[in-house]
Amino acid sequence: MAARKHHIIESSQLFADVPVKPLAHTDADPIDKVEESGLVGMGGAGFPTFKKLTFGKGSETVIANAAECEPLLEHNIARLETDAAKVLSGLTIAMKTIGAKHGIVAIKPKNVHAVRSLQAVLDDAAAGKTAYEVDPNIEIAFIKDRYPAGDERAIVRDVLNNLLPPDAIPSAASAVVMNVESLMRVHNAVVDNLAVTTKDLTVAGHIEGSGYSNDVSLVVYDVPIGLKVRDILEALHIHTPSDNEQILIGGPYMGLPGNLDSTISETCGGIIIGDPEIQDPGPMGIIVCACGASEERLKSIVEAKGAPLVDIKLCKNAFRLPNGRLKCRNPGICPGQAQNIIALKKEGATSVLISHCTDCSNTVMQVAPKMGMRVHHATDAFMRAGDEPIIRAFRKTGPVKTA
Repeated sequence: MAARKHHIIESSQLFADVPVKPLAHTDADPIDKVEESGLVGMGGAGFPTFKKLTFGKGSETVIANAAECEPLLEHNIARLETDAAKVLSGLTIAMKTIGAKHGIVAIKPKNVHAVRSLQAVLDDAAAGKTAYEVDPNIEIAFIKDRYPAGDERAIVRDVLNNLLPPDAIPSAASAVVMNVESLMRVHNAVVDNLAVTTKDLTVAGHIEGSGYSNDVSLVVYDVPIGLKVRDILEALHIHTPSDNEQILIGGPYMGLPGNLDSTISETCGGIIIGDPEIQDPGPMGIIVCACGASEERLKSIVEAKGAPLVDIKLCKNAFRLPNGRLKCRNPGICPGQAQNIIALKKEGATSVLISHCTDCSNTVMQVAPKMGMRVHHATDAFMRAGDEPIIRAFRKTGPVKTA
């Protein structure tokens, strides 16, 4: 799948007051600076970064997660294109802080410009020409263009060849995984002595009024945390969404329904304005995937489609943790959904709603249509709005090639 087009906008072009807050303790050690900065995992998990670095001490590897896993979202890739030196500086700081010997950037080869920017910085580091300290031995690892390539355990599996059990975290593989924006803001805290007051954001879908077509994602750097969705759409001159259009906070798979008064937080990655749901007479069944939308969101989509709900099935690769959360046993590499499709068909379902990874979506499409069942994916309304192909037919991910 080709890289998506994106346009970068500096927040200073949109807002008169973009907050900057210097750290009070500029002579503190890196972990203390990161703690004072208030940095949390900006990929969506929101775990305090100073705790991740503290718990990660003694790990052998730090991996920069540049998978940009969710479709339509582009802000991490954009940062690598424009600020690769700061990201690699943050990665180097994280490596030194926990005592890791290896640093790796995991990225899809389709993101050619980002890869070239990374390589240019690493070449400069080897020649002693970088403005910041960057370990020249950091590696670039290419991962397949499939969902969910950015899952932490998928990253560890694909980069370190170590499949962790569902209830494990990367430290079990002597690794720490951090997303691109988090690493850039580690640099901001440790080198520039700045607290976290802003968040990079992708705005996509129906962006009429912005001056850009819907096949472009707008990347806004350093949006002030605490702004509302309406503030950002107004600043970008994007039309006010109608009652029929949907607002999603986050990406098409894992995002949550929002509205104009939703607030931008440290973990918010996207604002996507989607189509209304296409109606389906049903009866409809749901298969819940650990890698996709929650059961609650899937049920709300069925209701919006006007279909009676037959039953809810769970992907057989899903594992429920003690806290109730679902984790996939092998993210993105799944055993298939034929059994669930057959069961839903027997219960009277004429259509099925899924939110599966690439692998399971492929198997659903191989089985359900042959049984006369219509297939919907939780991402449909947002992929259509962003002029992207909806997730249906088999798409080969193929061997990983260098950019």
